[in-house]
Amino acid sequence: MSVRVTVIGGGSSMFVPGLVRRLIEIPCFDGADLRLMDVDAARAGVMEQLAVELAAAEERKLTVSSTTDQRAALRGADFVIVAISVGGMKAWASDIEIPGKHGVFMHIADSIGPGGIFRALRNTPVVASVATDVSELAPDAFVLNYTNPASANAIAMAKVSSVRSLSLCSCSPLPYQRAWLSGLTGAAEEDVLLPVAVGGINHCTAMMSLQLRDGRDAIPLIRERTDDEVVRWAIDNFGVVPYCSGHWVEFFPQLQRLQDSYSGRAQGLAMKYGTRIFDMDDTLARVRSWEEIASAWHREGGQHRLADLPRGPEDDGIIVAELMQAIIEDRAERFIVNVINHGLIPNLPSSAAVEVPAVVDAGGVHPAGIGPIPGGLAAVLSRHALVQELTAEAALTGDKATLRQVMTADPLLDSLLEPPQIQALLEEMLAANAPMLPNFSGHHAGARS
Repeated sequence: MSVRVTVIGGGSSMFVPGLVRRLIEIPCFDGADLRLMDVDAARAGVMEQLAVELAAAEERKLTVSSTTDQRAALRGADFVIVAISVGGMKAWASDIEIPGKHGVFMHIADSIGPGGIFRALRNTPVVASVATDVSELAPDAFVLNYTNPASANAIAMAKVSSVRSLSLCSCSPLPYQRAWLSGLTGAAEEDVLLPVAVGGINHCTAMMSLQLRDGRDAIPLIRERTDDEVVRWAIDNFGVVPYCSGHWVEFFPQLQRLQDSYSGRAQGLAMKYGTRIFDMDDTLARVRSWEEIASAWHREGGQHRLADLPRGPEDDGIIVAELMQAIIEDRAERFIVNVINHGLIPNLPSSAAVEVPAVVDAGGVHPAGIGPIPGGLAAVLSRHALVQELTAEAALTGDKATLRQVMTADPLLDSLLEPPQIQALLEEMLAANAPMLPNFSGHHAGARS
């Protein structure tokens, strides 16, 4: 029987082309049924045609369809990939710029802090609805979420459904890439020992240890070689090596300090410790580039091969096809996933969503416990994890009192703003996001729903 893969957010020109590439390249997906669901029928249609043309050019059997009907796309699926962004780049820009007006600046603003909280309010109810529908329409399927915030979404999926679900991250393949580890340590690729012990919560996960074949501890080598201030700081304070260190700074308010002067636009401004606030213009340019390629290929019809498809950073970070392959072929391969803790990291809350190694085979995804993480890091992440859990609750219930607690408890806001200022920021962000927050309609921000 052919493998049935559904993509919720299937009109994404950033995500879908790279996924299609891997589905064509990996033999176990020959004959697969790919369903692209998106609220934008035109974008999903362009991605459908691109996939059809590429499969035909490579003489691969791949049945592709597109739809705006989520339930129709999910019925009978084997794998469901969720890659959505409610409100798109405009909403993300708002998540950066409105806090900036209130003196709150974040490097990326997609996981925690006011930006991450409001991204969850927009995305999490949709991600949860997918898990709920899957439990009815495809109860044996795996739900593989790439939508941020990964932690809040993993918590929400587990709350609403017993379906097999987890979150993935484009950063997570790094600790298993020998070439990347070789660059960090200066050692030859073959001298780096795998697997590496990693743990934390999404976007604040680290390698707990790293050994070379000759028995040396590689972390001091990284400390000596790196020019990344955040990596040096994490090694000095916690003895661990962060990956995706740009995201790491957001979890520590003392590292979120503006270096440039703010004059009305936060995007692109330099921050201390070697970071710069994410600039939507760069990503919008990449999105337009992909859309132009897909549209041109659609017009030209069948003139292009897979080798002509440009490669981007998504190609290295998105490993969902390889994870599905490990299940289909019972490969017992290791991946890094985001799942509910349940003691995997004993000094983080049991209900937290944690990022840990897992073995993936025909029986599913088997997360591995890594033991306690350094106490200081656990103290910081425990608070964030509890706020993330509360964020998921607010997103699912639309309860304004819970949301107010989330904003009050957020470590960055707590370090910068007084209570009336937090409330003013909350009100302005609610107003800006109102059309995308049906759970919160019709209620004052201070009232209980």
